[in-house]
Amino acid sequence: MGRTTVTADDKTKMRPQVLLDDRPPHEVTISAFLLDDREVTHGKYAEFVAAKKHRAPYHWVDGKVPEELENVAVYNVSWDDAKAYCEFRGGRLPTEAEWERAARGGLEQQSYPWGDKFDAMLLRSGVETGPAEVGKFPPNAFGLYDMAGNVAEWTADYFEREYYAHSPEVDPQGPKEGIYRIIRGGAWSDSPARVTVFFRNWIGPKQRQPNVGIRCAKSEPK
Repeated sequence: MGRTTVTADDKTKMRPQVLLDDRPPHEVTISAFLLDDREVTHGKYAEFVAAKKHRAPYHWVDGKVPEELENVAVYNVSWDDAKAYCEFRGGRLPTEAEWERAARGGLEQQSYPWGDKFDAMLLRSGVETGPAEVGKFPPNAFGLYDMAGNVAEWTADYFEREYYAHSPEVDPQGPKEGIYRIIRGGAWSDSPARVTVFFRNWIGPKQRQPNVGIRCAKSEPK
């Protein structure tokens, strides 16, 4: 887990420096789990909003999903919104370690879900027009779509800058407390450096942003 390559940013001690927090690389063992093969769409989220009388994302019109967004990845959802949605579906948010394992698709020491070279034809990133319909690009080797780009995805973990230096080797759950929550995968608005499988980003859990969405996990039945 983490970035194995060295960049020019590693030579500076300046903080905050968002591209330094994905090191040191370290071995992690995680239990088997399931992960949604696609990001949650507006249409799926609307079912939850209707059933639970949950607040709608603020860009909806009169609390309803605009028709053109039905199959687009949902956004403008907080961490609590995302957690509640996954629980409604009988799941949970993935841990940061689970997310990275899934994004890699079985590839070790690579930068992207498909390999080590950025390819703009394999994801939605570096655009100004927002996310697109889910599942439009080829999946990784685990059959998971949009693990890079489209919308960044909430994980269960709190953020702590030096967590990788002392994280548990088995089923890490992240720090016990914190101010920010980890988001992973990068988004439609991000550069190649921010859509890698190891890039760590964080925002306040109450924030609702147009480039952050949801993908749910579930522990494998024992």
